[in-house]
Amino acid sequence: MLEELVPKDHLVRGIAAAVDFSFIHDLCKDLYCLDNGRPAVEPEVLFKMLTIGYLFGIKSETRLAEEIECNVAYRWFLGLGMRDKVPNHATISINRVRRFRDNNIAEKIFDEILRQAKQAGLVGGAIEYTDSTHIKAKANKHKKVLIHVEQTPKSYLAELDEQIERDRAVLGKKPFDKDDDQQPPMTERMQSKTDPDSGQLNKEGKPDGFHYSEHRTVDSKCNIIVNSYVTAANVHDTVPLPQILEQVTRRLGTKPQYMGLDAGYHYANCAWLLYKEGIQPVIGYRRHTYKTPYYGKWQFRYDFDQDVYFCPEKKPLYWKTTNREGYREYYSDPKVCRNCPRRSQCFSVKATRRQVTRHVWQDWLDKATAFTKSTAGRAIYNWRKETIEPSFAESKENHTLRTARMVGIANLREQCFLTCATQNMKKMAKAFFTFLLSCYHGNSARYSLLIYKTHAA
Repeated sequence: MLEELVPKDHLVRGIAAAVDFSFIHDLCKDLYCLDNGRPAVEPEVLFKMLTIGYLFGIKSETRLAEEIECNVAYRWFLGLGMRDKVPNHATISINRVRRFRDNNIAEKIFDEILRQAKQAGLVGGAIEYTDSTHIKAKANKHKKVLIHVEQTPKSYLAELDEQIERDRAVLGKKPFDKDDDQQPPMTERMQSKTDPDSGQLNKEGKPDGFHYSEHRTVDSKCNIIVNSYVTAANVHDTVPLPQILEQVTRRLGTKPQYMGLDAGYHYANCAWLLYKEGIQPVIGYRRHTYKTPYYGKWQFRYDFDQDVYFCPEKKPLYWKTTNREGYREYYSDPKVCRNCPRRSQCFSVKATRRQVTRHVWQDWLDKATAFTKSTAGRAIYNWRKETIEPSFAESKENHTLRTARMVGIANLREQCFLTCATQNMKKMAKAFFTFLLSCYHGNSARYSLLIYKTHAA
């Protein structure tokens, strides 16, 4: 019997037991015609075939069909007998283009797998970790052209402008003039001729060429992936953070209590955004890399009560104005600086005084940094390397997420959602096997599955 040929501890057995795939039929039934043409291949079978490909790192759909043809475990997982015909590889491609591409089916499958993981008690929801990784686009790095594009305004600009106006009102200064007819700022960037949706990496230590960035959020309890967001690689990590928070809240049904981020998110606007949403940020802080012959800002001490900076000679720098970018400008007294013994170490010969800037939301970043340095903050941040980093490594090493399989951000978004869903299935299968071995070792598989689902509910 086919059932006897599949090992009891095979991964597909755990996934088949822990995951209910019946929802795929209802998800896709409106995409098929009921009274015209030949009977279609069951969509559950097609997506199970894709799951096998992502699960075992089979990138080619042609090779995937060949592997299923001769692998007993794969046939058992799909519900095919030894004499049943395996669906042709072209069936997957045609259905992706004609039926699934414009309906976000991959994202809906990911959402349902996440819901089942939550129902099984594998998602805590209290501590989430967010980070990004680069994915090589399917594009020739030498085929590119220089283009001019409009700079996308930040989502928090309205709140920032309000804070700037309040600051200037405190100082008795007029608000900045706003010209609604002003043309949006333009910027130059390289665009790939092969994959225009991708972006060229310009980060130190990163590979050259056109890439995408996957911004992933992982739950701390069992490393279940709760969100995936794809952008071009030339988009800064902090830009999609508002959209990521909105999607995480929608998928989990509640906001996390803590959000762990690395030093790439060590910006005042990130800390302000998280505190505004009622989330405690745990952000890695940067070491100072000031490479000029003069004193760096970190050598000036800020006094919160007096709202002044003190230079290394303990002389005050007072807040004079707030600029359009949202930075308060603190200046020293030129009369005091004229006779300062460390004048040459503080600013150039042509200058008469020293300036230090501070973001209007810097207090929120200082608060987040103070928590990160606390005992609880260090424990949460140190756990980051046990969650989000292994999740990315597993995707790239075992599930071929190092490179994009197809051209375009829509195709990569589908690849990322199915990869994340596959990784979540593996976690669910592991939890199922662990549950059977630890609690119900002597029971039959069917009875143990019933107990597992009852316990999860």
